[in-house]
Amino acid sequence: MAIQQLPIELANQIAAGEVVERPSSVVKELVENALDAGATQLVLDIEQGGSKRIRIRDNGCGIVKQELTLALSRHATSKIKSLDDLEHIGSLGFRGEALASISSVSRLRLISKPPEQEEAWQAWAEGRDMQVNIEPAAHPDGTTVDIQDLFFNTPARRKFLRTEKTEFTHIDEVIKRIALSRFEVGFQLNHNGKSVRMFPQALSEKQQLQRLAKICGGGFAEQASTIDAVDGDFHLTGWLVPPEHCRHQGDIQYFFVNGRMMRDKLLSHAVRQAYEKYLPNERVPTFVLYFELPSEQVDVNVHPAKHEVRFHRQRQVHDFILTRIEQALMQLVATDSPQSAVTHQHHYGSQERPSGPTSFPSGRASGGSVLGERKASGSLLPNAARVQNSISSGQPQTEPGAVKIEENWRVLTVFNGVYALIRNEQNLAWLNLAKVHTECVAQKLIQQLQDGLNGQPLLVPVAVNLANLPGPASQWPQQELNQCGVVYQCQREQVIIEQMPEMLRQGNVVSGFTELLKLLTEGAETEALASWLAQFAGLESYSITQAEHWLIQWRSLLFEAPDVLQRLPLPGERHAE
Repeated sequence: MAIQQLPIELANQIAAGEVVERPSSVVKELVENALDAGATQLVLDIEQGGSKRIRIRDNGCGIVKQELTLALSRHATSKIKSLDDLEHIGSLGFRGEALASISSVSRLRLISKPPEQEEAWQAWAEGRDMQVNIEPAAHPDGTTVDIQDLFFNTPARRKFLRTEKTEFTHIDEVIKRIALSRFEVGFQLNHNGKSVRMFPQALSEKQQLQRLAKICGGGFAEQASTIDAVDGDFHLTGWLVPPEHCRHQGDIQYFFVNGRMMRDKLLSHAVRQAYEKYLPNERVPTFVLYFELPSEQVDVNVHPAKHEVRFHRQRQVHDFILTRIEQALMQLVATDSPQSAVTHQHHYGSQERPSGPTSFPSGRASGGSVLGERKASGSLLPNAARVQNSISSGQPQTEPGAVKIEENWRVLTVFNGVYALIRNEQNLAWLNLAKVHTECVAQKLIQQLQDGLNGQPLLVPVAVNLANLPGPASQWPQQELNQCGVVYQCQREQVIIEQMPEMLRQGNVVSGFTELLKLLTEGAETEALASWLAQFAGLESYSITQAEHWLIQWRSLLFEAPDVLQRLPLPGERHAE
């Protein structure tokens, strides 16, 4: 076959294969164009999940009449002009392919009016050579991009679209991500004529927290602590959730680099590694983070959809993010004492924000790593619930971080998987990690049982014959079972167990359900029930990093309880008789 130049329409459709994966890809490209144009208000009208219509209106700077034809041409952009500009990209878009590619697989109409222009003009491309037509229009200052019948001329691509609900869910997620990165911009998202999302401009800290609560949930906004760390050209800000209150699914993991939303492997690895030593089983990091660095130190032109970047100093970036988040989490773990204990449900406790401004992502701190305070009085969010202290016993109310220098224990090694050899300036001792683990869990379970334990659905419901269970089902303490996170249904001669507490769902579900039922039927006290449940949380073997975590918990939560510690005699000391 002879080599020949591809027709413009075909070349654009090939480019669209990289840029336009689904309707949400179109929304992302067009919203980023609007933001680059300085828009502060965006209205998105979606029909049938975006396959029928996507219309985006903004109040940006607009496009002059003479440039409308160029705007629908490939490799035409106002964002870069030279190779040097490509190495210092400050805009979200820069390739100049989006509008041309989208117009090749849809019916696109571009309407725009710059403030200095008296009338608006509209443009659209059609025909084999993608000839651009221009005519007058009525439109306020700004730009509207109206896209109809996506993939109408590429039936094979259209067949791969999912249901209307699925496609709109992807669009909704794109808008939420972008709304988290640009608090100064207002967004309105409509679907099939109904308003779905409304994010007003968030210029103050309180407004930012309210937007955060709308997107990530009120629990996240209440529980998460701010992080602000600076090291030279690197600046990391955002919100981190304490490890024990992280979610079980990774649906709240937002990372932005210079205002651009990212799913970068290097960044994800740094965050996971920082959380690793503190995370309970089956939980994943939960965060919203913003990383800023000079534009010449990052290459955003390495992924078709710009989801990944390449840092010129990858090791330094990775280590900076890792160490700063580790430092912040260490403070969180140390201060996550009885004063801030809450349930494991994702209804995080009510905490007040630091009194100083924490606008993200903007502004630089004076240096170092600062973790925002979390006070138990008051809230910036409406209708926030109050949380009582989980431990009201007569333990000394010392500050968790206020430990004398001579009592600064550290882990040397782990023996037999469950004993940590620890030392300070004066002592050497064995710490029973399994016992520390279960006692810490038991203390927190006491409060959780009072408020209602958060159960987890079983992947496959378990059926048990009623004859193998104690007593008739009509006499079971159903309210207490529900309080423990158990959900079941009685069907004829069987009980279908659908949900169990987190620590019981991994083992023998039938055995755990039976024993729990016996304890509740016998009227077990909350403390006894918490101790019984906690024994299932322990591990068979602990790593060094896990040992360091439970050493911190022993000091802050158990107040260095002596019953889990066995001191070792030092050379020259007499053995205790």
